[in-house]
Amino acid sequence: MPITHRTTCNRDCPDSCSILATVDDGRIVEHRGDPEHGVTRGFLCWRGNHYLERFYSPDRILHPQRRTRSGWQPISWDDALDLCADKLSRCRDAHGPLSALLVSYSGIHHWVARIMGHLFWAHYGGATQVEGGLSVEAVQAAQQLDFGADGTHAPEDLVNSAAFVVWGKNIAVTRPHCLPFVKQARKTGAPLVVIDPLRCATAKLADHHYAIRPGTDGLLALGVGRLLIEGDVIDQAFIANHTTGFDAYREIALAQDLDAVSAATDLSRDAIEAIAELYGSRRPLATMIGLGAGYWGNSGQSVRLIDALAAITGNLGVAGGGSQSDTSGAAGFDLSVFREAPRNQSRHVLLPRLGQAIAAATDPPLTVGWVSGANPVATAPDTRRVVEGLNTLDFLVVVDQFMTGTAELADLFLPCTTYLEMDDLVTAYGHHWLGRTQQVVPPQGEAKSDVEIYQLLAERLGFGDALAGSPAHFMDQLLAPLAGHGISSASLAEQPRPNPLAPAVAFGDRKFDTPSGKVELTSDAPSAPTRLAPGQLHLVATKTLKMVNAQMEADNLPPEPVARLHPATLADHELTEGEHAWVTSEVGRVRARLTADPTLRRDVLLINPARWQGDAQGVNQLREAALTDVGKVAAMHATCVTLQRDSG
Repeated sequence: MPITHRTTCNRDCPDSCSILATVDDGRIVEHRGDPEHGVTRGFLCWRGNHYLERFYSPDRILHPQRRTRSGWQPISWDDALDLCADKLSRCRDAHGPLSALLVSYSGIHHWVARIMGHLFWAHYGGATQVEGGLSVEAVQAAQQLDFGADGTHAPEDLVNSAAFVVWGKNIAVTRPHCLPFVKQARKTGAPLVVIDPLRCATAKLADHHYAIRPGTDGLLALGVGRLLIEGDVIDQAFIANHTTGFDAYREIALAQDLDAVSAATDLSRDAIEAIAELYGSRRPLATMIGLGAGYWGNSGQSVRLIDALAAITGNLGVAGGGSQSDTSGAAGFDLSVFREAPRNQSRHVLLPRLGQAIAAATDPPLTVGWVSGANPVATAPDTRRVVEGLNTLDFLVVVDQFMTGTAELADLFLPCTTYLEMDDLVTAYGHHWLGRTQQVVPPQGEAKSDVEIYQLLAERLGFGDALAGSPAHFMDQLLAPLAGHGISSASLAEQPRPNPLAPAVAFGDRKFDTPSGKVELTSDAPSAPTRLAPGQLHLVATKTLKMVNAQMEADNLPPEPVARLHPATLADHELTEGEHAWVTSEVGRVRARLTADPTLRRDVLLINPARWQGDAQGVNQLREAALTDVGKVAAMHATCVTLQRDSG
């Protein structure tokens, strides 16, 4: 008889959908959205609707594998864990714990697994860990400077917005469960404005799309700020009572020449004035900031100038307002388990420059690597250098579900479970609801959860007791402050629930966790926008409906990269649609088939999807390992490329 179970998607996506999975005779026969969830509301994205194809894929690795001279060979779990323990012990004894490299990132999107990883490496004595990021961390770092926390509201609050200004965020693709709330507000007259170099899916829905010159968001925001100040349509009371630094901000805003802003951003004076008019006349207004503004060398500066628009117009701390990016999702959690772990040695290397960082690490050099919840060969910039760096390690362990580009370099592959085969706690970075992954079916093959892998390995290294306990035990420890509100591992097994300690409106009490206790406005004038050399183009690769970072099913991958350009750009290069050409950057080159796209700006080369064929065959072969000004984040959009006909 079919039985339906509830679980939660824990892939690296802001929505963390609640899932109903129906099992018949030991096999999952249906995987659908859970209508009991207040945000995801019973519908799934394309990836969720097709997840069983991935779950039951014949390409999934279900047994431990060891690399030998003759190729990959099966190995038992006991032998695999014994081998790991031996390599880690020898590494620590010979060079100290910092000779072990830990690469773990957003693929670990569940809390007990995070706890296990933290405890394991703390009791091991430490490790060299990655810092910085490949995603929204620059936006978060900027908002930390401005507000002391993120300025994101619960998506349910968007129905209260009187207008939306979206800066480089394609919510129709990356926030599909946020979009219904935006649409509800639009039915009552709230206009939607999108500022983005690309005519993305959200721009096609908008009332106005402004195709800004790439990388000039901060300059535009400051020009808008000048018009707001000159028009005296700012919130003087909010500025006086809840901000600091306004005089310095006012000085740099009024110093902007609007004709120069227009020329630099490629937006007309009328367009800049229209954006300012919206900020000055529609309240509450929700500002939404995405990676389009967050992937540049000047991203922190740009985001802070965008945040300033929300502040000086009084759109902070009010329903329907906010300067929104991502939320942490863990309001009220008891995180003492992290703080109480043993103090140990620590060293950090930059994830956005992983290849170079591995090569540069000395005293001690890196000898053993452990990769879980990450696939840096596919997702970090400068693929060639990442591969070279990982290949210098004496022994590399990868924990994953598929033979990724990183796993192909490993000496040992350990298969891990999915959200349909494990118990854990999941929070979202796009809403405030809490959920649980639950074991819908037993683990396929010999797959084990990250939690169990760490616990078994800890037993071999002599500190197993420190990691002992069921997933429910650790969940309830995290959730203890919410127990009085009826939140526990058991209640979340019954249905997802909103976090009662997460405010729907950020800073509704007008308290900001900054040194001043107020919004700290930036006084930094925007840096000069990137100027392309003759023949150069901005390299852009955006999120797509069928892809989660580097995860995309083989059937949906094109056999070769496709570069999209404006027809006039093709003509300028004396190239035609369907031809092949070399796309070249400072770190690599890719042979791509050309196609004309009249919706693009003439200075942009778009490659979507960002991956094709194997994991190592992706856009990061071209991306340089540049950094943002805050957050130690990869400036993914800072790479410029040239285009040459394939003469071969």
